[in-house]
Amino acid sequence: MNTTVSRRSRRQQTKLWRVPVLRVVRLTPRMTRVTVGGEDLADFAGAGTDQNVMLYFYPDDVELPEPLTLESARGMWSQVRPLTRTYTVSRHDPAAHEIDFDFVLHEDAGPASDWAKRAAPGDRLIFVGPSPAYQPDPTAEWHLLAGDETALPAITAILRVLRPGVPAHVFLEVEDASEERTLVSAADVRLTWLHRDGTDGLLARAVAAADLPAGRVDAWLAGERASMVALRGHLLNDRGYERSRVRPTTYWRRGETGN
Repeated sequence: MNTTVSRRSRRQQTKLWRVPVLRVVRLTPRMTRVTVGGEDLADFAGAGTDQNVMLYFYPDDVELPEPLTLESARGMWSQVRPLTRTYTVSRHDPAAHEIDFDFVLHEDAGPASDWAKRAAPGDRLIFVGPSPAYQPDPTAEWHLLAGDETALPAITAILRVLRPGVPAHVFLEVEDASEERTLVSAADVRLTWLHRDGTDGLLARAVAAADLPAGRVDAWLAGERASMVALRGHLLNDRGYERSRVRPTTYWRRGETGN
């Protein structure tokens, strides 16, 4: 029997949005939430889970065309190109026309992190998208979600849409206990927080040591590249999971410029 299911939502029309910041809330010492919104978001087609957009960051002294559209932005590329970063939509409220973005406040300089550190209500955020989104397999007997703090917005969104009572084993690698927070889900969630200890492969080692269920799994993984390679290797080679059941995504690479 062919049990292959679609793992992505349909791609929506790509569009550029330039919307005001409504609220800024510090979630943990290393993560802040920026809420943007307005009537311009009325046609944003949110799909939940790991849907993302491309944030555009221009130098402060750049005069942007009005109206700023995807076409007019691209028309400026011969003079100036924005710095871009891909970010997950943490929450989309279509009734209120709001979107939350959760930013990790990196110590190393990066355009997104630097912008989030100084963001205030009334500022404007420019972004392009959205991407298709991962769709949890409704036939899965249990779910495995694993990642670091960069994956936390997507994992939070995925947990919100899992069907009630389905087992979900979640492994999250963060700096320390101050970065932990409550995650909401109707699923039967078994959550393991991992605090960095200066060694590599922490996430893969924790999953390898875990007593995980048998049965049809749907695994979604995201974070640093080397960590994802190690974790994927364990799930495929040691646990023997089908490749189609394991979906790893690289969000960043150690040693490269931060977000």
